[in-house]
Amino acid sequence: MHVRPSNILTCPHDGMSLAPRGDSLVCASGHSFDRAREGYVNLLPVQDKASLDPGDTKQMVAARRHFLETGAYAPIADAVSALTIALISKTTDVTILDAGCGEGYYLQALAIALSAHASPATVRLAGIDISKWAVRAAAKRNVAATWVVASNRRPPLPDASADLILCLFGFPIWSGFAAIQPPGGHVLLVDPGPNHLLELRAIIYPEVRVSNGAPTVATDAYTLVSESRHLSVAHVASPALIADLLSMTPHAHRASLAGRSALVARTHLEVTIDVTLRVFRRLEN
Repeated sequence: MHVRPSNILTCPHDGMSLAPRGDSLVCASGHSFDRAREGYVNLLPVQDKASLDPGDTKQMVAARRHFLETGAYAPIADAVSALTIALISKTTDVTILDAGCGEGYYLQALAIALSAHASPATVRLAGIDISKWAVRAAAKRNVAATWVVASNRRPPLPDASADLILCLFGFPIWSGFAAIQPPGGHVLLVDPGPNHLLELRAIIYPEVRVSNGAPTVATDAYTLVSESRHLSVAHVASPALIADLLSMTPHAHRASLAGRSALVARTHLEVTIDVTLRVFRRLEN
């Protein structure tokens, strides 16, 4: 497959198409957005920010990138890539949006898998995240993708343009997704399963609650078409990587001082990787 950046973005203020003008993107109304040195563009209006620095912090992004580069989550990336290729195998020109792309690990893995797949199809990639630190890190990767600071509430793509939306450990906003997908388009969600990081949770919490995974609630614009569960074991081989793993999860904000101390004392850790992949199809309006 031929992998290309998705080059059609829309203005967050009026929804009009953005066109390049020098080092900026400009809409017909005159709204202008400068490209950062790394190549990404910030299309997150001030009024859409819940804080001055929304999303993952610079430290969280660095920890996630350091940990993911060990390959511990490669089975997840492989499963996402395989399912994506299956979903788009009958198309010739497809646009994929990673909604909540983080520092770009999964979209880079997908781009590599797509490029290695024997097909004449053209795949256009875009990644958005509300964290400027995440998008800045993603833009430094060698990926043919468009990187944007933006919100899932209204991704900055034209109506009916995103054939597939990936939302990996993220926060799906179905109204925003529906606005940019044509009927027949798909959303691929990856959520933690009941035993995800069970061993880590057993150390930092006095009691571990095992649920059936993150609940998934769609609107009547989508229907669930498939669901699969993937399990593997990750070997976390140093205290620094254990700290990185904790820092990249919501547990970093929930662990008690005693729990953190117990985790810091560990020199290595084996943890269960347990995720659920769900595919939804966009229905007719």
